[in-house]
Amino acid sequence: MIFRVLCILILVAVVVVAVLVVRSRSEINLLKKRYRQISFLPPKEAEKSLQRQIERLKSKYPNRSEKWYLEKVIYDLERDRR
Repeated sequence: MIFRVLCILILVAVVVVAVLVVRSRSEINLLKKRYRQISFLPPKEAEKSLQRQIERLKSKYPNRSEKWYLEKVIYDLERDRR
């Protein structure tokens, strides 16, 4: 009985983690798409530019999430265009 309950709890935890990972990936993909749209660069150049900026931010602000770096790059670009 206890073993069965533990198995169910583990299964639920795995499903929750999987859903969160998929949601996070889709948010990251949307942020990358947003950067490509506002950068006005060809796709490959936009990707290179984005990676360079993320690497620069990682050295300045270590241990942040990928989503945070993307949001920061987009925020900075939009701010600089005002």
